[in-house]
Amino acid sequence: MTGTRQWSDYLGIAAFIGIAVGLYFAFVYAPTEATMGSIQRIFYFHMGSNAASLTSILVAAVTGALYLKTSDAKYDRVSYACMELGVLFGAISLGTGMIWARPVWGTWWTWEARLTAFLILWLVYVAYIMLRLSARDDVTIARIAAVFTFVGAVDVPFIIVAPRLWKGLHPVLFGTDAGGEFTFNITQPMLVTLLICIVAMLLLYVFLLVQRAKLAKLETDVAELRERYAS
Repeated sequence: MTGTRQWSDYLGIAAFIGIAVGLYFAFVYAPTEATMGSIQRIFYFHMGSNAASLTSILVAAVTGALYLKTSDAKYDRVSYACMELGVLFGAISLGTGMIWARPVWGTWWTWEARLTAFLILWLVYVAYIMLRLSARDDVTIARIAAVFTFVGAVDVPFIIVAPRLWKGLHPVLFGTDAGGEFTFNITQPMLVTLLICIVAMLLLYVFLLVQRAKLAKLETDVAELRERYAS
């Protein structure tokens, strides 16, 4: 138990340092984008929260499948924690995207393919939480809710490829240049900043996931003790 606490503490420190470094790179190191100006700097944490949200549904689907296969409550706790964090990071991604879109696109929202697909994912997160809150300790509800994680996971490829399949306003991060060679559509300092911010947000996500899963285990232990001594 002590080793687990130490590991999670170090993870929390790493996440804090990562966010601090990300803020420095986003607002000091990275150059100002020529067309969009300073509002483009929100893009780095927008992409970081987006990556955390997509990672969350994939982890939730894996642990959800393990729960359906084994009926081991620990997998259900991790899956539930992932879905809660998916709501959080998905909301951050949607919110920062709207703040960025207003001055760049002239509108807070547009029903283009990627935005619509990501909104569907976020609604899957919300639907899962609402279902679980209706009867959190019900095993049948937990197994039904696990299916929601698969629905969200299926949506992930559409989110990733949507700007390429259905042309819209959403920028495409990488592609090929005039010579057919692979290239990122941002400068090297911007790319370095983006990668740092994504890693920082993922570190924060993993730290919060570990803490939430531990809290869920404690909640289960307390409920079992209450039931035991109440009888």
